[in-house]
Amino acid sequence: MIDAVIAKLETSVPLLKLVGGAAQFQNAAESLPKGTPAAFVIPLEENPGNSAMGDLVIQRVSVTFGVVLVVRNLSDTKGVAARQDMEALRATVKTALLGWQPTPLYDPLERGRSGLLAFKDMHMWWQDIYLTSYIDRSAN
Repeated sequence: MIDAVIAKLETSVPLLKLVGGAAQFQNAAESLPKGTPAAFVIPLEENPGNSAMGDLVIQRVSVTFGVVLVVRNLSDTKGVAARQDMEALRATVKTALLGWQPTPLYDPLERGRSGLLAFKDMHMWWQDIYLTSYIDRSAN
């Protein structure tokens, strides 16, 4: 599912110069991204619900993942321009992902919490949380 989200961002948000997953996020966080604006799709949590079917296990699994966005704007040191760039990027990403179904097995994406991760070396890092779910079934 994460690969499908990365592919969606690559094709639907041409403004992004770099799109990656958790490994690329780790590299960028340690040494700054190779290009901006950038997006990193990171799995955060899977939370299976209870099964009420007896011997057969059928669970709805809630999935949470983050889309970390990074922008860089050198036009002002207070971050106002970077914030404006971030707001425009977030709106474009939200248009691409909100209500989109990553695969037929997953429910359409919804938004969760969002927040500023960091403002470092003229790079603004922001994470938007997205939510989906799927059904897990036992073989019995």
